Amino acid sequence: MDLNTTHHVLELTMPKVIFCTKKPVDIILRAMKDKNCSPIVVVYGDHPGTIPFSDVLSGYSAAQVANFRYHELDDIKKTSCILHSSGTTGMPKGVELSNYCLLIMAEDDSVNIANLIALWFSSLYWISGVMLNIKSIAQGVEVIIYPHFDEEMTCRLIEKYKVAWLFMGTSMTNRFLKAGFAEKYPLSSLKIILCGGAILKAKAQEELKRVLPQVQVLQAYGMTESGGVITMQFPSHKTGSCGTVVPNGEIKIIDPDNGKTLGPNQTGEVCLKIATIMNGYYRNLEATKNAIDEDGWMHSGDIGYIDADGELYILDRLKDLIKYRGFQISPAEVEVLLHSHPGVLEVAVMGVPHPTDDEHPVAYVTVKPGFTVTEKELVDLVANNMMDAFRLRAGVVFLDAFPYTGSGKISKKELKAMAKKLAVE
Repeated sequence: MDLNTTHHVLELTMPKVIFCTKKPVDIILRAMKDKNCSPIVVVYGDHPGTIPFSDVLSGYSAAQVANFRYHELDDIKKTSCILHSSGTTGMPKGVELSNYCLLIMAEDDSVNIANLIALWFSSLYWISGVMLNIKSIAQGVEVIIYPHFDEEMTCRLIEKYKVAWLFMGTSMTNRFLKAGFAEKYPLSSLKIILCGGAILKAKAQEELKRVLPQVQVLQAYGMTESGGVITMQFPSHKTGSCGTVVPNGEIKIIDPDNGKTLGPNQTGEVCLKIATIMNGYYRNLEATKNAIDEDGWMHSGDIGYIDADGELYILDRLKDLIKYRGFQISPAEVEVLLHSHPGVLEVAVMGVPHPTDDEHPVAYVTVKPGFTVTEKELVDLVANNMMDAFRLRAGVVFLDAFPYTGSGKISKKELKAMAKKLAVE
């Protein structure tokens, strides 16, 4: 978490106690000084000016622990925790989730990991991290914990501990696939890979199934604001879809211009209803009203469609669409094509402001180790396979590594700032 985001979260939530690892503690202490606030800081480890978590654990007698009683609720719908949106396009918003939401999360079996050895890489401030921790407690799951994602270490952990169930964010899944270690390690214990957080392209899903034929490669669709999963893919569903809506949930596709509900295979904004939906954005009534309409539908900001079988396909973010001379360009469509190049590890397409054409697409790319990729190759790949409007008129920028949010997603906020600097006056 960077300093600006830390400032923002401190001002928004005004915490009394902060729990953190040693890695961000210096930034947190600096932000506290900048904002002249003094919450208690508890560190998993040891750091000057903080309280070690081990001291907290040892600070109470057995009798005190035995006599602990939870606070009785007078309203189960009251906010119990504030998570934060991923912050891929702007500063994170505080998402209020109720006690009811967390209870449903614990009891729901849409994601069932009981009796499996599980491994996941998901920040605790991301909804999947909270959901999986709650489910692991409720279902009595044996969980392997590792501090950060690494492609080869993931394979070594699966092999050593006989991991059967693995969750990764989409960016991690693509890197896991492209790195090639999955073909070099005996991963026979692995039965399910669940992916979430962004679009897992059909080609990547097919390739992962080819590399690991004994594994069900599935993806789920949800939001922090929905309080968890809203659609789940099962083995009978089509590759590339996000599956069908979970029990007690509803989804619909609307025309973003007039709000009209659209039919099967018509592209528009995804809206959803579910019992676990957020109470609202913390201290941000305007954003809450913009997100949840008068009929209780949550407007996701995602562009997609539902096919004739009720399966949901996510195509892009409404705010990510690039405008070129009146054309709406989906960055995800260009990214799918660029991902087909064998040397491309990760890619993100952004819009560069242009004085007469609105925006020109630029591709940010990292290259797979051992490969050489030129700008001309990728520019020609798009020019020869897509409409003229999709051409990479702002070129290709090769990166050593992408900037990521704390939840492991590519930070589009940082990429947009970089793209803005490429603008020609």
